[in-house]
Amino acid sequence: MNDLMTNEQVTFQYANECDLEIHCSPFGLSGLYIKINGTNIMGIGSTMGLITGSTNGFIHYNDSNDLINQKYKLYVIVDNEGMLRIDFTKIFMKQDENGNEQPNENEDIKNKNVLNTNCNENSTNNGEEDDINIPTLIFRGKCPEGRPDDLEPFIGIFSFERETI
Repeated sequence: MNDLMTNEQVTFQYANECDLEIHCSPFGLSGLYIKINGTNIMGIGSTMGLITGSTNGFIHYNDSNDLINQKYKLYVIVDNEGMLRIDFTKIFMKQDENGNEQPNENEDIKNKNVLNTNCNENSTNNGEEDDINIPTLIFRGKCPEGRPDDLEPFIGIFSFERETI
């Protein structure tokens, strides 16, 4: 899967400053926490990365509803300048006959096909379809110092919620 680490450009209309904490556990899973400053929106997730620490940065988005009660796949990379980038690709959910939420694979496929049509106009893959997921949100900020020197990109899952008091 090629989770947008391509040369395609995505434009976002809004950006909010946020605080990010990530804590690596001895079991290989890391907890990821994001609090969007000035709002009651926060998120929690887990990743397979080896980063520990806190940072701040900006979350870029086009629709504020994407920050409320949404679930995402994560693709995380640290670039050569030490900047952390997290691509949030929406997981579309549907309810089964018992009222339980299940991933809506048909919606994911439909959106990938629309995005592939838009993104692959200059594709050079001899007619094969790329499995590109255009992110709904992107976080960018300085990567915390608690990490290995040579860190490979990694994946995760994440959910945004409104804080309740």
